[in-house]
Amino acid sequence: MKAVLHGHGSDYLVTGWQISGTIFARTGFPYTVIDAAESQFLAAKNNYFGTIYAVPVGPLPASTSCGEAAAFPSAPRPCVAPEVLVLPDGTMTANPGALFVQSGCETGFNTGNLGASGVCNGPSVTFAQGRNHFRGPNYFNTDFAITKNTKIHGWESAMLGIGFQFFNLFNHPNFGLPDSWISDPNLGKIFYLGQSPTSLLGAGRGGDAAPRMIQLKVQLQF
Repeated sequence: MKAVLHGHGSDYLVTGWQISGTIFARTGFPYTVIDAAESQFLAAKNNYFGTIYAVPVGPLPASTSCGEAAAFPSAPRPCVAPEVLVLPDGTMTANPGALFVQSGCETGFNTGNLGASGVCNGPSVTFAQGRNHFRGPNYFNTDFAITKNTKIHGWESAMLGIGFQFFNLFNHPNFGLPDSWISDPNLGKIFYLGQSPTSLLGAGRGGDAAPRMIQLKVQLQF
């Protein structure tokens, strides 16, 4: 969007202003929870190099977006329930609230055995996760620019513009996709921030974590 203010007479302070901005907003990108450990096992044993989808322990709940609460290292609410829980004494045990069978407990596509801590001796389950059932965090970013254009006396066609550009105006953090490997202890946690499509450093280069950036802009038109 862009707006230019003009006037008549000696209205220097209210003329020549130019305001522009952009808004980026979208829902989170989809992803699938996989068992990378099982994929590596089959690659070594059977020369199979495909992706193995994790097998749900039951019908999956409706997909919901996640965000800051899943950010590492605290992650009080990861995007996907962890497969194991860390006890106060530092030992780990199977999470009864996990959505998927333990890594390596698949017995075929969309089938597996329940078990505790990798011991696949429980009942058999057959549920299909499907592709892209889950979604990562939503994305929102706003850029803003304001410029004052002034005619240069004695130079009929020349105009000097001075203003500021704000990238990620509200300094809003956007988060990337979570760890989606059930064989990882950090399943469901987010380890990086999403990059901004625009910044001082160029498109797609958000300055490490895409913080708010401000630049002074001076332009001469003639």
